[in-house]
Amino acid sequence: MRDGFGITKIVMAVLAFSGAHAVAQPAEPENDVETITVVGSQDAYFDRDVDTGSKIGADIFDMPSSLTVINATFLNDLRAETVADAYPYILGLSQSGINANNFTLRGLTSDLQSVQVNGLPGLASRFGSPTTANVERIEVLKGPASVLYGLMEPGGLVNIITKRPEADFAAEVYLTGQIYAGGPSGTGTNAGGTATFDVTGPIDRQGRWLFRMIGSLENVSSFRDGVGYENYYLFPSLSYVIDPHSRITVGVELLKEESDADDGLVAVNNDVDLTAPINVRYQEDGDFDNDKGLVLFAVWDQALSERWALHVNWRSTFHEDQRRLFENNRVNDTEDPLEATLRRRDRHQLNKREYHFLDARLTGRFRTGSIEHTLLIGVNGGFERADFERIRFGSAITPNISVFDPEFGIGVPSAITNGTDRITDEWNYGFYVQDVARVTDWLILMLGGRYESQSVDFIEQNSGREDKQTTDAFVPSGGIIFQPTENLSLYASYSESFDPASVERRDVLDNPFDPERGRQYEIGVKSALWDGRANLTVAAFDIRKTNITERNVDREWELLGELHSQGIEFEFQVLPIPNWQIRIGYAYVDSIVADSANAAVEGNSNAFAPKHDGFVWTRYNIPNEVLGGLLGISLGVNFESARFTSANAGSRVRLPGYARVDIGVYFDVGNLSFALNVENLFDKRYFTGGTNDTRLYPGDPRLITLSLRAGF
Repeated sequence: MRDGFGITKIVMAVLAFSGAHAVAQPAEPENDVETITVVGSQDAYFDRDVDTGSKIGADIFDMPSSLTVINATFLNDLRAETVADAYPYILGLSQSGINANNFTLRGLTSDLQSVQVNGLPGLASRFGSPTTANVERIEVLKGPASVLYGLMEPGGLVNIITKRPEADFAAEVYLTGQIYAGGPSGTGTNAGGTATFDVTGPIDRQGRWLFRMIGSLENVSSFRDGVGYENYYLFPSLSYVIDPHSRITVGVELLKEESDADDGLVAVNNDVDLTAPINVRYQEDGDFDNDKGLVLFAVWDQALSERWALHVNWRSTFHEDQRRLFENNRVNDTEDPLEATLRRRDRHQLNKREYHFLDARLTGRFRTGSIEHTLLIGVNGGFERADFERIRFGSAITPNISVFDPEFGIGVPSAITNGTDRITDEWNYGFYVQDVARVTDWLILMLGGRYESQSVDFIEQNSGREDKQTTDAFVPSGGIIFQPTENLSLYASYSESFDPASVERRDVLDNPFDPERGRQYEIGVKSALWDGRANLTVAAFDIRKTNITERNVDREWELLGELHSQGIEFEFQVLPIPNWQIRIGYAYVDSIVADSANAAVEGNSNAFAPKHDGFVWTRYNIPNEVLGGLLGISLGVNFESARFTSANAGSRVRLPGYARVDIGVYFDVGNLSFALNVENLFDKRYFTGGTNDTRLYPGDPRLITLSLRAGF
């Protein structure tokens, strides 16, 4: 177990105010009237200008789709240290595990393509969730996004927008310290902390060369027995401003993450009430999950004229993760739960990934008669290699251990098994076109399409088995927007997605399968109220995912599966007065297995698809100075109804619904910003993900975080 106190010795602090700032003092009055300084005004959580939904930097009211933005102000108020820390306040998103892509959107699972950085795939890490040290904001596009982003699951896309060099000098340091004060942890135990610095500004007097350097260290102890994390991050970037219309930015992402392997709890008799205390871990001392990554990226923005612009985005990722542990494998249920045991399995996995992707797009604005067009023409694609080596895999550990009173240090593999080394090379090529046509002041039409081709080579190096596969697809999208007023949009849209089937799956004639397909119908309303101080969005959707490969009764692969998800989402954000801000969201989602080779599964809820989820978040700043500074408080409540760990009734576990309460207290004085945040105030026991009955991940008990920012 790693020492959670190492980083708490590092001193840091903050430049920016934590989501709020003092309003400038008004000009000196002509008469001898007392001058009043107004404090407490907040920056809004809502941004109307986004890039992810259209790739043209459009107003969110001009897009026929649902998009949630978690901006820097809200991330700061949450004191989010990972992207997953913001997930409870993203409507329609439910966590399903602890890795970067372990979540569902609109009731459907995600994969690694579902999390992108600046619009391109290739995360630098796989275990855990990406750090927010270099994150400017998070944009979440709901529903199929294949027209603009290629192969993808139909639930949606999480796009992480990173920080870039700025023209004005700024420096910031940030320190956090945390302790658990609930569950099995006594107050003051399992301490840890993070230290981050961020410096940006010009290099030369002309301001042509701009730099940014971000670094972060984390040393955190979990409430889980023997589990800790040591993470190191460095994000340097450099921009060259050729002229006011042209800019090139290059950068690097470096990371190293070391953690103790943890497969969570297990449920006896598939009953979540028959689990050990949330601190119990079944892995051995020395079992680990380690990550390291190197990313190189470049972005070129070029204005070709007043109406035409070119954007070129390149990202290369070299990533390696290694996992060595006795993993949870099977629960041996018994009539007396206290006698139940867990079989573990010997596993040593080394995964190496490479991503090299390019997106080049041309955007132009022109007219045909009275119709104003915004045309987007783009090409993207690249190369991806996955080298998955099972150094050891499959051998049972003897003896089994007790679920409720495990004994460690005595288990050994029953045999040493031969591993496998699977290498998959994928080449993806895509061409897309999208036209947004403003027909009248109140009518906008959007039409888009994409042609995609993928070639795959697969080899299992130990056995010499090889497979090849070529897949292509065309996916369309379209939408219509009515805007009876400037601040009201009514829209309807249709979109599709595709995701090629695994090259390792073949039909009875040894032919490859058609890609999985997704389609969505969506209608919605977006409204700005009270002079833009309030924003309301309502959306209803219907998604079907088809062409899912499953084994038939003869154990042969066929295109038998279909998933269906439909629901409605409501979100409201408002600044009723300058020093008080509120976000409210609610989603109802009915996501089921519509068709399957296993009749017992049909009609069951999909994994981690709660029917109800929502949140309330509010921050209030006291409108008078307190001890010479600004004092604010926040309250957040997020809730989810019951979820299942899979659709298979024989192995799934029903995780009960829960509501979690978070609070924060903020004090800003000068360039210093202090915050005390308490997550899970009432120490609610809940689960954030899992797999069947063998991996259940409990959420954090009461967690207290004290943070300090300082700017220079």
